[in-house]
Amino acid sequence: MSTEARELELVGKVEMRIALAKDDKLESILKPYLPPLLLKLGSEHAAVRNKVVSTCQHIKIRLAGNQGIVLPVAALLKQYKENPESSMIRHFDLMFIQQSVEKLPSNEQMDLLPTILHGLAKDSGKQTCATIFNLFLRLLPQLRIPPRGSKEDLELRQQLGLDVHQEDAQFVASWFGKLMLLSIVRSTASGVTCPGLTVQEYEFLTLNGKQETWDSAADEGLNLTQTKIMVLAFLSSGAFTDEERFLPALFASGDANSKISSAGDDLLKRSTMSLEKPEIIQNLLQIYFTLKPALQTKLLILLTKSAVSTTFPRHIIRIVQEALQPDDNTNLPAKGLETVKFRNALFNYMNWVSRIASVDDLSQVAPQLVGFLRSYIEDQGWPVPNERSSDAASLRALAYETLGSLAKTTPSIVLEKDLSLVRWLFRSLTEEGSSDTIFVSIEGALASLINAFSTPLEPAIRDELRILLLKYMALEEGGAVVRSARFATVRWANRCLEYKDIVGRWIDILALGARADERSDVVEEGKKGLDPYWYRLLNASSTSSLCHLPDWDEMVKVFFTSHSMVENSSISNSMKTGMDVDAVSVFGNFPGSKIHAFPSAITYCRRMLLMAALEKTDSPLTVDADWERHLDVLFRSDKLSRKAMKTHVRSVDENALLVYLTASFEGMLRNDGNGLGECGKCFVEVASIAPSSTIAKLAERASELLPSIRSNNAATRFLATQAFGILAPHPASPTASTQGFMALLTHDIKPWTTAVGADANKVHGSILALGSILSRCAYYDRLQDIDHVIVEESATLLLNIFAEAKDASTKEAVLYAIGQLCASGVLTAALVEKSLSGTAATIEALTSEAKKGNEKAISTLGRLALVFDDKVDESEGPLSSITSNLYSLFELKQAETHFTVGEALSCVAAGWDSDVLQLSLDMDAPYIGRKKRHQSMGKMLQKLLQDCKTTKPSLKKASGIWLFCLIQYCGHLSEIQASLRECQAAFMGLLSARDELVQETASRGLSLVYEQGDKELREQLVKDLVASFTGTSTQLKVDEETELFEPGALPTGEGNSVTSYKDIISLANEVGDQSLVYKFMSLASNAATWSTRAAFGRFGLSSILSESEIDPKLYPKLYRYRFDPNPNVQRSMSDIWSALVKDSSATINLHFEEILADLLKSILGKEWRTRQASCAAIADLLQGREFDKYEKHLQEIWAVAFKVLDDIKGSVRLAALSLSMVLTNILVRQVEAGTSSKHAQTMLKDVLPFLLSGQGMESSAKEVRQFATVTVLKLIKSGGKALLPFVPELVEQLLGLLSTIEPEAINYIYQQAAQYNLTEAKIDSVRSDAVAQSPLMEGIERCLDLLDEPTMKEFAPRLENTVKTTLGMPSKIGCAAVLVSLATRHSFVFRPHADMFLKTIEKAVLDRNNAVSAAYARSAGYLSRLGSDGALLKIASYSRSLYFNAEDEIRRQVAAEITYAVSKFATDRFNALASEFLPFVFFAKHDFDDHVKEQFDKTWSENVGGSRAVLLYSKEINSISIERLESSKWTIKHTAALTIADVVESSGSEISGPNAAAIWPALEKALALKTFEGKEKVLEAFMKFTESGKSLWTEESSIAAQMKKIAIREAKRNNDRYRPHAFNSLGKYSEARIDIDMFDEVYSIVVPILEDLCSEDKMDTSDDTHIGGKSDESATIAASISALFRAVNVKQLDPSPLTHLPLLLEVIQKILPSPKITVAARTALYERTKGLFDGLCKRTHSQGSSQYELALGFFRLLEVPSGSGSEAMRMKRGEAAEAIALAQTGGVFGMFREGREEAKAAMKGMVANGRKDERSPSVRSVLDRVTKALDE
Repeated sequence: MSTEARELELVGKVEMRIALAKDDKLESILKPYLPPLLLKLGSEHAAVRNKVVSTCQHIKIRLAGNQGIVLPVAALLKQYKENPESSMIRHFDLMFIQQSVEKLPSNEQMDLLPTILHGLAKDSGKQTCATIFNLFLRLLPQLRIPPRGSKEDLELRQQLGLDVHQEDAQFVASWFGKLMLLSIVRSTASGVTCPGLTVQEYEFLTLNGKQETWDSAADEGLNLTQTKIMVLAFLSSGAFTDEERFLPALFASGDANSKISSAGDDLLKRSTMSLEKPEIIQNLLQIYFTLKPALQTKLLILLTKSAVSTTFPRHIIRIVQEALQPDDNTNLPAKGLETVKFRNALFNYMNWVSRIASVDDLSQVAPQLVGFLRSYIEDQGWPVPNERSSDAASLRALAYETLGSLAKTTPSIVLEKDLSLVRWLFRSLTEEGSSDTIFVSIEGALASLINAFSTPLEPAIRDELRILLLKYMALEEGGAVVRSARFATVRWANRCLEYKDIVGRWIDILALGARADERSDVVEEGKKGLDPYWYRLLNASSTSSLCHLPDWDEMVKVFFTSHSMVENSSISNSMKTGMDVDAVSVFGNFPGSKIHAFPSAITYCRRMLLMAALEKTDSPLTVDADWERHLDVLFRSDKLSRKAMKTHVRSVDENALLVYLTASFEGMLRNDGNGLGECGKCFVEVASIAPSSTIAKLAERASELLPSIRSNNAATRFLATQAFGILAPHPASPTASTQGFMALLTHDIKPWTTAVGADANKVHGSILALGSILSRCAYYDRLQDIDHVIVEESATLLLNIFAEAKDASTKEAVLYAIGQLCASGVLTAALVEKSLSGTAATIEALTSEAKKGNEKAISTLGRLALVFDDKVDESEGPLSSITSNLYSLFELKQAETHFTVGEALSCVAAGWDSDVLQLSLDMDAPYIGRKKRHQSMGKMLQKLLQDCKTTKPSLKKASGIWLFCLIQYCGHLSEIQASLRECQAAFMGLLSARDELVQETASRGLSLVYEQGDKELREQLVKDLVASFTGTSTQLKVDEETELFEPGALPTGEGNSVTSYKDIISLANEVGDQSLVYKFMSLASNAATWSTRAAFGRFGLSSILSESEIDPKLYPKLYRYRFDPNPNVQRSMSDIWSALVKDSSATINLHFEEILADLLKSILGKEWRTRQASCAAIADLLQGREFDKYEKHLQEIWAVAFKVLDDIKGSVRLAALSLSMVLTNILVRQVEAGTSSKHAQTMLKDVLPFLLSGQGMESSAKEVRQFATVTVLKLIKSGGKALLPFVPELVEQLLGLLSTIEPEAINYIYQQAAQYNLTEAKIDSVRSDAVAQSPLMEGIERCLDLLDEPTMKEFAPRLENTVKTTLGMPSKIGCAAVLVSLATRHSFVFRPHADMFLKTIEKAVLDRNNAVSAAYARSAGYLSRLGSDGALLKIASYSRSLYFNAEDEIRRQVAAEITYAVSKFATDRFNALASEFLPFVFFAKHDFDDHVKEQFDKTWSENVGGSRAVLLYSKEINSISIERLESSKWTIKHTAALTIADVVESSGSEISGPNAAAIWPALEKALALKTFEGKEKVLEAFMKFTESGKSLWTEESSIAAQMKKIAIREAKRNNDRYRPHAFNSLGKYSEARIDIDMFDEVYSIVVPILEDLCSEDKMDTSDDTHIGGKSDESATIAASISALFRAVNVKQLDPSPLTHLPLLLEVIQKILPSPKITVAARTALYERTKGLFDGLCKRTHSQGSSQYELALGFFRLLEVPSGSGSEAMRMKRGEAAEAIALAQTGGVFGMFREGREEAKAAMKGMVANGRKDERSPSVRSVLDRVTKALDE
């Protein structure tokens, strides 16, 4: 038989079996045979294939009629996967798979997923691939996705086999991404797609565009949103890597559905995928152009984090172009928020590109992007935008910023010849009108471009920029110009133009003063531009040599003449001036308000002139932050600098110098002679060093200074007289003119005795001017030309004025003038002698002024010595007198004054050889005055050296300063040079002085001596200094008057204090202890030592020391001294250390052991200074050192640190705290390194036990304890697994600390709680919150996070012990919190210990503090999650026992807390044991304590579905209740009664016989209890039972009889509060018992009480203080009336109910007039009357005779005519009347005519009367109905 025949036979047999199979057997036939049958579709014989196809058709038909058949899907799927090449097999496999896959159980469906996934990537491109993928999506909901991060989640990839089939994972993930982009297009046309997908991809996902594929209403349709959410959940699992889930997450994040987008965002946030892989970024950039705008925004945000994305310039250009200048509008973001977000992201990405991209990439990208941005801004309207919204303005601002950041990257964009972009931005800055704040962005953009203009610029660009900046500096606001660009202009001038550029400096000048209201930032920027130091900082120049100064000649001409500012540019020149000017006016460039800039220009030119002079010297001025002050100091006090300046001024262009002097002179004359700014000062200073030939050209203008000399401003007068002295006596001035000035001034001075006000000022100026002109005549050597009579008269006049002047101002002027005359030699000894006072009196007068501290008098006294000759034999002459008088000034307190005395002494000794006089010469003239006096110099030097050794503090101080001045001004003289060694010794002695000024002077003096000495002297000086420093102490030489201490430093208690050696001796004798002398001397010596060391580092001494060799023993001490508490010592030692130690790190490493050993010894020393310094030094020493260096000392360091932390001195404690913090930080850093740090474990092993010991957290010192705790917390925060061995002890200690660190004031707050309106509960709540938020709890939680099983076993007993033994409330709260944390966050390791702690909590929960008790109860709830069923049953039993055995409500509250906690925090466990908990909960929710009731009520309501649930547990509830009714505790008894009542109330409207039989015994027992508050609820339940439980008492007559007995018994109870409820119950019961008539019983019980209550004779014994006393009576009356009416059984004929009515009427008539009848009683009457007569109307009553009077009697009771009461009450009255009327007409009272109409008429009359005054329409309507009923 052929192969074909055999195959056909086999197929035929299978077909036959299938055909013959019955429907119920078909499934069992198909399962084994269908897969092999389909396999034959791969046969090579067509006949076989056709046979199989026909068989499949048959099977398909059979299956259509048998929908329940399930085919072998797994086998078919396996076969599908194994035959990738046979399309027919796959087609039919897939057909039958789809037929049955939905019928499989979910677990079998889930098992198919791995098979579906495997090999899916290989099927890509095949027709069936889409179907299989769709099948996968349909089955995906069956996959149980484990919790994120769980073990199962981490293993899911392996479980699905995706770890092996990675290509399938990538394939599925990529299609998941495309699925996220899918949006259904409802169109039947072919070739449709949605944004982000190609046509092929769209067809793949929709199975060739089938609409039903994504129609959830179709049989196999899917819900697109739900599928996307499910896919995202699957993607977030461990089945996929971050790289695989990245694109789907990105696409999902842009979805319009918030659920999908938030899930996508979450995935993106957790993604760790690198965005620095070029292939990934390239893929993203290609995808970008197909995406919707929302996704494009997301993608741009991501690209802003990728540096690699900036390496695709072509894509970047396309992205920006399509966003800002799109070719079509099909894929633009929607207007509004979407557009704002998109453009924000776009601009931010462009900013990113500008910052990150390489230069090459930017050169391709930046020019085009800048163009796009510029077009974008212009297209919106420029410079004024068309749209003014805030969003548009913010985007526009961002566009400007982005443009700037891009343009700066490529200078070629900016450096165009016409500066197009810069001009555009400047115009935008001044004219942009989109918002008030946009200028910030434009200024930022302009600032970005500055760096492109690196100096020097090309001349063409530089000139273009100059013109542009000048234009915007001069631009005024108005019209289109809405804001100034002056700040940006000045900044550009400072950054883009060189410092030597005059245009740049001109712009800075204008910034300083061109406007009166100029903004402070513009002024500040202008100052920085003029300051070479700031200019260098702004332009990052490292040395001043790079900051070339402007050409001074050119600058002066540009500033103060019409000289062109920019060559060949009339435009810029007109901008500069703003007006046409002539060449003469120096103010031409400063019109209008610009005049305020004039002084700045003058001052700046002066500084540049002087700076340029110093640049030519060997030591040019260092340009630092203080350069201006240094320049002024050098000009005033340095002879060499002054000489260099004079030389330089001679070299400048004479015309330029003249222009400058003219300008400053004009500025000086401005404002009526008061001048502009510092013009006067500048003129005087520059004129003083200018060549005489230049001054000659201004000499003739001296007369113009006279108004200034007479000014009312003292400073103006002084400057004017100086200028006058330079100009007026100049040789170029005629002698006659000079003499004329003298005569004029003398004339102005003469009325000095009487002048006041302006005249006195005129005298003052004239005196100064006269002194100046006379002295300068001598300097110019013109005295011989002047009439000697005029000179003598003038000099004599000044001397006489001094002798007689009383006015301080006049005296000051004349002192200055006399000093000038003395120095210049105009004043002679003869003239002084001829004066009114004579020589001796003049000297005495000057000395008297000098002793007052008048520095002018001191200076004049020194210059007066120049007048007298130095006679060898004269010891009492004027010169000797002047010298001794100057010496006598040592007692002056002002230190500054002594420097003036020093100058005066140098004048006395050296004459014109002193630099003091040389520097005072302010003109270009060779003057030779009196030279030094050899003998005087020698004597003076010896005296000063001797006085420097004195023990008298004031003399010592003064002598030191004077000696310093003498060396400073006369150091070049031979006498000084010969005595330098003695001077050095003197200054060395002064170093130990306690006065800081003396120390400073000594330090400066030593530096001065060192500079002027030869090599040998210098070496000796260094040796002396080092010896003084390394010595152990400073020797003090004392006598009785030596002042050892400041006054008041050591008070004796009697207002005096110990200051001198004499005081010490006296005090020692008084006390009788001679050792005090040595103690005080030791103290003084110590103070001197510290003072000496403080002085060492000052003013160059450190540089002297650096030249010597240092003993290594010095390093430890010197290192410690660097941290001395005294800032002077600290500063000095740091200077010395820097000088001695060239490589600080190497030196410390070399001597580390010695330094540390010295510090560890010193830190516990006696002196607090040493201890404090050692703390700081150790802290500095350890930082940055390798741990190996100090490992062996670590524990000792911690120990000493903690010892000093409790030091007696506060500053030492602070230093110790700083050291401890350093140690902590070192430790924390090591621990943070974790296991990778070899030192971490070592450090923890050494330090942590120490921190936890009695020296640390358990220390008695509060500071130590606190710091140790903080340190431990830091370690916990950073420690990680390294801390695991210490966790048990750490947690135990921290729990204890919770109580220790609590403020002690808590106890006070408890005691004063009432005063602060607080309760203990409130305080406890705050304390509990504090514990929860405490850093200690955070530390504990971190420790718990480290726990593993072995550590947990060790920790559990410790925790149990802590729970049992801890005392403090915070610690107990902490223990409870730890238990909760362990149960919730660490359940895996804690579960084995849960039962033990549940048992432990049973005692802990009984804590006296409610907050603690509640916390432990709460923890019990959490622990119940983990406890065994047995433990949970025990806790339930414990709660019940606690509740039922409680003596007070506290224990019951605890039981409630525990039960509620278990129900809330372990709900599933609670529900599993509901039968154990819920009956008890139902019972306890009726407790009388509000808190207990509330907790149990919440427990019940949160765990029970409805009221019917009571029936489910009624048996158990009844059992508990009946048992507890026998309890000895009344609360439990009453609760049981209320529980039974609630069971009855919850039993529904009908209670079945069995249920009723089960409930009745319990209810009966509950009713038997004595009355108690709330028993009325039991009565209500009794009534409910009477109504709902008829099936029981109607069958059981004994129960019915018992119930009647109970109703009567309860009504008879003698309890006023209970009685209303009992009467109501009795009435309702009698009404419910329609089988019997209870009227007589009710009447006998109720009427006596009712009559008694309403009796007027009854004494009112109710206690007003008894709440509800009156209302109880009212309620009883109302209940009584109601009971009587209800007791009439209208449904019983024998006896007739009418027989009871007379009696009822009689009772009501009797009580109704009583004042006790309230509204409630009347309302009850009306309601029950209506009820009674309505009932009577419904029954037929045979009546032998008429009883119309009875009806009329009841009608009268209603009092219808009265119309009294509220509307509601009147309504009820009317309804009752209607019921009587209907009963009357209905024949209830008889049918006889006799008396019938009369009764009706009476009733109608009453109704008519009542209606007459009735206002309410509704009441009138009722009354109308009554009338109508009576009319029938």
